[in-house]
Amino acid sequence: MDLSKYWTVATLSQACQGKILRGNPGAAISSISIDSRKIAAGQFFWVIEGASKDGNNYVAEAAKKGALGAVVSRERFEGLPANFILVKVASGLAALGRLAGAHRALFPKTPVVAITGSNGKTSTKEMVGAVLSMKGPTAVSPGNFNNEIGCPLAILELGQQHQHAVWEMAARKKGDITHLSLMAKPNVAVLTNISSAHLETFGSVAQTFEVKAEILKGLAPRGAVIYWAEDPWLRQLPVRFPGYQYKTFGFGKDCDVCGQIENRGPQATTVSVRHRKTLCGTFSIAAVGTGPVLNALAAFCCGLHFGVAPKSILHALSQTPPAAMRGEKIRLGAKNQYIVVNDAYNANPASMTDSVLGFLRAYRGTRKIVILGEMRELGRQERNLHEEVGAAIASQAKAEHLLGETTFVAVGGSLAQALASSLSSAQSAGPVSCLTKDKALGFIKEEAARGSLPCALFFKASRAEALETLIEGLKSETL
Repeated sequence: MDLSKYWTVATLSQACQGKILRGNPGAAISSISIDSRKIAAGQFFWVIEGASKDGNNYVAEAAKKGALGAVVSRERFEGLPANFILVKVASGLAALGRLAGAHRALFPKTPVVAITGSNGKTSTKEMVGAVLSMKGPTAVSPGNFNNEIGCPLAILELGQQHQHAVWEMAARKKGDITHLSLMAKPNVAVLTNISSAHLETFGSVAQTFEVKAEILKGLAPRGAVIYWAEDPWLRQLPVRFPGYQYKTFGFGKDCDVCGQIENRGPQATTVSVRHRKTLCGTFSIAAVGTGPVLNALAAFCCGLHFGVAPKSILHALSQTPPAAMRGEKIRLGAKNQYIVVNDAYNANPASMTDSVLGFLRAYRGTRKIVILGEMRELGRQERNLHEEVGAAIASQAKAEHLLGETTFVAVGGSLAQALASSLSSAQSAGPVSCLTKDKALGFIKEEAARGSLPCALFFKASRAEALETLIEGLKSETL
């Protein structure tokens, strides 16, 4: 992030509706940081007022580390250097959004892709970024910078050198994505899917759809909307929101971009792609489940929209690795005889069902251990949804004869027990183990060491469960 070409203290203050309390108005702003612990000399410290921590309390610490100045929401500070700059705003968070919106406005001719959905946002963002990078430098949201803090910071990475930008958008409540979309002014909106995620917040899948559809609020007139054609909620978009260019991806023959899974294996899933029924070729991705394939098809559709050659898109998709903890593969053991598939970044009913079945299909014929943690933010339906997921996995796996040499482990409390009980209904190998996290590591280690090799282990849970700590535990053990 090099903002010095675009922003001075004076212009930043004006964009943020702030007031310069002290310091040189003509000083250039090179970059900003919201974390006083990581502030670098010459950076501008940006105060965010949180429920548990108020950034105003860390201005002096930032100054000691060499910060040029700070955007604050208080007027009085002690112990600051004489030349330290202070810009006062009503709210640091709101001011950050205003600056990001003003920064986006500096590049009106740069096409922006905004991505949202219940599942697959980050993976789709990475794939779209890789595809558009085939045409030139592309600004892509780092990590999961997708909320009211992360998205503005990602927008501030945009520069004159970029030919495209790809930004991810998530929501904690109604109105969040509206705020981000109006800030980012996208030319293309990609909606991956709508499912029963964050029901504790949104209350229903119908409300989830309404929240995700907010991404159209800032979409340019006649902008493009790319969506999964088989999603019953997203199919409503052209009727509910006419006036945009609609393009679809999926497995149906009538999709603009239609994919067909040709082969599933431990190394990769191979997919053939057609654009309006014309075969474009095949690509392979190192991922399990149908979800990552759909993410890739969304990226293919986006690439075609911007004129990327199909061969270049296929190459980019084949070269894009899974995002961290989203189907990431790790080898363990003295002879790499244990394959760990880490999909533990997050989970909801749809993603857990799809990814577990995808793993079982990909590793058919290999001894497998499936470790599942609880799914969070599902509200009053949480127990029923855990039971439904377990029953759906067990039923489909039994129908496809996928349960041979498979051990299931549910990690957690009462919700894990509900998941385990429903899985047991069709688990021909015996009861499913349900363990607390502190007991799970020893059990998994013993189970992995017992029986034939190689052995594949799959981890999936909501972010709050931090199931990856079990993987770290296995790394430190002798397998």
